[in-house]
Amino acid sequence: MTRVVIEDGRIIAALVESQDRTEICDAEGRVLGVFVPRAAESTVYYKGAKSPFPREELERRFREEAKDARPLSEFWAEMQRKHPDKFQ
Repeated sequence: MTRVVIEDGRIIAALVESQDRTEICDAEGRVLGVFVPRAAESTVYYKGAKSPFPREELERRFREEAKDARPLSEFWAEMQRKHPDKFQ
């Protein structure tokens, strides 16, 4: 992740007041990115999102790949073992 340090007090104040996702724009109104305050990190923004794959394709993939499935906790434990410097 890239870190940008903001020194302008007005910008800092505006971001501190933000309670939800906030678009960051330049003077012409072009969106540069989105700021998500720490307090809003637990909010689910993908609720209601639709898969780009038809149900049949998802079912086919599940049938073919289910034999290799494992709990997500096992996956993350393996990632931590392989890449401990990324999990500090």
